[in-house]
Amino acid sequence: MVYYQETEQINQVKYILEVDGLSKDFIPPLSFRKLIGLDFRHRRQTRALEDVSFSLKKGKILGVLGPNGAGKTTLLKILATLILPDKGSVLINGWSVGIDDNKIKSLIGLVSSQERSFYWRLTGRQNLEFFALMYDLENPGNKIEELFDLFEIDYQDNRFDSYSTGMKQKFALMRGLLNDPGLLLLDEPTRSLDYTTSLNFRNFIKENLVLEKGKTVVFTSHNMDEAMHFCDIFMILHKGRLYAMGTLDELRKKINNQTASLGEIFVKLTEGESLTRSQKSEVRSQKKKRKN
Repeated sequence: MVYYQETEQINQVKYILEVDGLSKDFIPPLSFRKLIGLDFRHRRQTRALEDVSFSLKKGKILGVLGPNGAGKTTLLKILATLILPDKGSVLINGWSVGIDDNKIKSLIGLVSSQERSFYWRLTGRQNLEFFALMYDLENPGNKIEELFDLFEIDYQDNRFDSYSTGMKQKFALMRGLLNDPGLLLLDEPTRSLDYTTSLNFRNFIKENLVLEKGKTVVFTSHNMDEAMHFCDIFMILHKGRLYAMGTLDELRKKINNQTASLGEIFVKLTEGESLTRSQKSEVRSQKKKRKN
């Protein structure tokens, strides 16, 4: 009954996600030397997000793009109600982060590439049964079996520590889908996957979850090429600031270059600040491809 009420409310709101003026600062931890010496000076705050505002309609895949330290994970943690912003507001399906967190948690699923909260001595099935208890699901066994069929899993009764990286990532996604969330938050979920597994993973999300089931996805990545072929809308996030957001065509118009790659758009908008070596190499290779 609760599920149908929430689904009806999702269909009523214009934007499943509305973010206004979001800012977040962190104080870096003390080094061991400063802690022993009781030196608490010069602990400047680090700004992870600065005045970030955007909205997202239901059934879209938003790619949040930027290098390490851009603020991508901080943004997802706020959306997942794991941390609170210092300034600004977040509405998810019309519910406010920090006020309606229990309702929001019933709507979202969070998947990370650095997931360590599974119990490795248990089987995959036992892990999902444990996490299903936290959602207080009716007939969790049926839901888990549906997920096994959906992901074509036949190793669910093997110990979790025997799984490959790709297998573990599938279980991370299945856990994120246990409560049938309307909004999926994916924090660089393909980082540790090989090319084929990563491609299958993205295709499954786009075809089975977004196009078929109408899910909404927020996907963070520093891989511009991967995002270009997966996402509908792109956010350029750098040093905590939102430089631009829109479709690929809209971003190309913004820099007045109708053939620009996402990497080139990123460089143009951020003026090449603090690009990683891999990102610079990616931009050069994309330029060579178009010349050929």
